[in-house]
Amino acid sequence: MSTLRRFVLALLVCSALTQTGCLPFAQREGEYNITPTEVLRDDCELLKETQADLHLALQITGRVVRIDFGVQNMQLIGFFLEEGESFTADGSVANVSTNTNGLECLLDDVSVHMEGTTQCATQFDGVLRVIYQSNRLERCSCELWIRYQAVQDDKRCVPES
Repeated sequence: MSTLRRFVLALLVCSALTQTGCLPFAQREGEYNITPTEVLRDDCELLKETQADLHLALQITGRVVRIDFGVQNMQLIGFFLEEGESFTADGSVANVSTNTNGLECLLDDVSVHMEGTTQCATQFDGVLRVIYQSNRLERCSCELWIRYQAVQDDKRCVPES
């Protein structure tokens, strides 16, 4: 096969991969622990109630991000943005019974929005928003907004010198 044909074939393969969304991302798939770095809003001390559930399992398929999230065992779906270092994901569950503000609450909806930016293969940082919504008891409706750091296997990024 001639060099020109090899080049054209390689170009076609690369073109096909980018058209189907198979783009390389530095972020590793797998389990991550989330550590809050700043609380932006916490109406009902949700951070205290959800702290043990702040972990996730990340899967990446092309540009699509799938996250199995510990809070309410929810699944978030999203995508990497054009520049490839940042992603966003959303999810929700309905009719959830939980304790909020010391009350037993039946929530109509729990929704989560996560934004993340790759810092290195084993760490990403971002903003996480958790919203508890109850149409029955206003005291059960709460929001938690935090800045966070997600780290895989305790392997934080090494700062450049």
